[in-house]
Amino acid sequence: MIPSIHFASQETNDLRRYVVVFPALVNGQPVECAISYQALRQHFGADYEDPLPAFTTHRQHIEQLAAQFIRQQRFEPDGTILMRSYDIA
Repeated sequence: MIPSIHFASQETNDLRRYVVVFPALVNGQPVECAISYQALRQHFGADYEDPLPAFTTHRQHIEQLAAQFIRQQRFEPDGTILMRSYDIA
């Protein structure tokens, strides 16, 4: 069965983990998704000091990648989705 996946426009900058976090609802259940600053810089031209504009500009592509990770069950041990630079082709 293909999961129902919806993303909200509520991204936040997690300065402690160096990721941009964005929420998803998967079959009605919340899932935290995140993309590393390094991935944003290497693949989407982000400024390491302020990665949110690049995230916003490339949101559709990043959400498509996150949805692919969800469908492939590529969850971290804590149940989150984390996209790193080496995860993105």
